[in-house]
Amino acid sequence: MSDCDRIQEWLGAWLDGELPQARSAEVKLHVEKCAACAAEKVRIQRLDAALKRALEARVSDAAFAPFWAGVRERIAQEKSPRQRVFDWMRRGVAFPRIAWGVPVAAVVLIALFSTIRPSGWFVPSNQASVESIDGHGFNVALLREAKTKTTVIWLFENQETEDENPVEPAASEQAF
Repeated sequence: MSDCDRIQEWLGAWLDGELPQARSAEVKLHVEKCAACAAEKVRIQRLDAALKRALEARVSDAAFAPFWAGVRERIAQEKSPRQRVFDWMRRGVAFPRIAWGVPVAAVVLIALFSTIRPSGWFVPSNQASVESIDGHGFNVALLREAKTKTTVIWLFENQETEDENPVEPAASEQAF
């Protein structure tokens, strides 16, 4: 990007007094030395003047008296009770208040579920369960008791299924 391109981008802001002082001085020096940028400055100034004249002509045609009278009337007008309640509710549900509602609701729910334990919900039973597993000739039993968190594992021989005359074991089937 050449210096002229960069300066021409800043010309509008410079003419409106929107540039920082250092950049404004840089644009002024460049416009004084460069004929193309000086011509662009004159073109922008003419366009600005034409827009101001057009807007001033349209503003003089506008009737502001009825507008301001309506504004004064609305300011002086007493609001109905319904409108006051509506305004109060609208202020009550403004975004900052809603934003605090989410964490407050989360804390309340966490407190509720951590202190209240209805029967059947997350309550460990006092019963023990026994699971038996028979695999490859071994019998294994597990005893679990939830209240004391005790687990007992033991191996045993099942007397009911043992044969007195041992024969070659048949193809073993896994029972789970």
